Amino acid sequence: MAKSKSGTPRGRGQKTTPAASSKPADKPAPKKKVGPVEFLRQVRAEGARTTWPTRKETGVTTMMVFIMVAIAAVFFLVVDIIIQTGVGFILELGS
Repeated sequence: MAKSKSGTPRGRGQKTTPAASSKPADKPAPKKKVGPVEFLRQVRAEGARTTWPTRKETGVTTMMVFIMVAIAAVFFLVVDIIIQTGVGFILELGS
């Protein structure tokens, strides 16, 4: 059985109630403010941990985006022509 932080097995021991907790549940703990230099250090460290795509992956993804844009453009062209024809037919009935 897994143990909790207090060392007692989960599900056993004293039960805590929301009123007994030391922090209210609706307010998150305030974040530590850092200066601009420390912020830039953190950004650089985060960038170093990021897994960047390879040149090939970037090219394949770019081509997929272009293909999907072309498919969407053709789809909306066809829908536009259908709507235009329908509206034109309805307007001819009125004249």
